[in-house]
Amino acid sequence: MITVNVNNQSYSFSEEILLSELLNQLNFSKKGIAVAVNNAIVSKKRWEDFKVSDEAFILIIKATQGG
Repeated sequence: MITVNVNNQSYSFSEEILLSELLNQLNFSKKGIAVAVNNAIVSKKRWEDFKVSDEAFILIIKATQGG
């Protein structure tokens, strides 16, 4: 079992998980977001094969419109 921190909330998964799977399971849209794992940006093209490890700190930033 692994535990990760996503936007300051703790989540547990039965095993290592791909970043794209984590986003799906937590219902994040893949459009208009940026993702950093352990303070390093992960490019969108790497989400499908990027393995999230135990105790990872993940920050998901959503783009917003405004003015």
